[in-house]
Amino acid sequence: MDIIEYIKSFPMITFSKGEVLLSAEEETDRLLVVREGMVKVSSIDEVGNERLLWIAGRYDVVPTERLFSPTTSTQYFYTAYCDGNAYTVDKKDFLEKATKDANIMYQIARGLSEHHDDLLSRLNSLEQPNLRAKILFMLDAICTKFSGAGVVHLHEIGLNLTHQDIADMVDASRESTSIELKKLHDERFVKYSRSSFTVFAKRIADEIRTPA
Repeated sequence: MDIIEYIKSFPMITFSKGEVLLSAEEETDRLLVVREGMVKVSSIDEVGNERLLWIAGRYDVVPTERLFSPTTSTQYFYTAYCDGNAYTVDKKDFLEKATKDANIMYQIARGLSEHHDDLLSRLNSLEQPNLRAKILFMLDAICTKFSGAGVVHLHEIGLNLTHQDIADMVDASRESTSIELKKLHDERFVKYSRSSFTVFAKRIADEIRTPA
């Protein structure tokens, strides 16, 4: 059976931008599979600072880290990044189905592999030697995950990234991130206004993959 066909047998919920779908340490026996929209995964430290860790898109599963874990409590916060909907999948039923259907298990493994690659791309961006490189690598990872086009209009695919969002993803201050984004704008790697954000993904890919 195709995994999407199976997932579509579960009920669907709608969510609104900013709605908390799952909180850290919340006990849950369900999985959310995003159908439309996006869900941001974040942590909050002891003084209330939020760290944007990952953005789940179409047919991504959250909480991914609890998929095969016997633990039922969540580790992070899952908040609607924009309006959308998701299937609410019973975790026990999902795993029982997967153990009996090799094709579904293969599709799960493939999805986890893609998720692992996505997280490695994010870690790679954080390990870059300067803020400019961190932003370029992070934007490259986002464009690869959500589009693959040479020019990506983030707002058109539902990613209304703010300077603060980008700062959170590269672990920098909003002020320093805005300064670097202005430089990247002048160099024509990005183009943005109050209502749009365009990434010239091919230019960025060529830049970060060219040997120094």
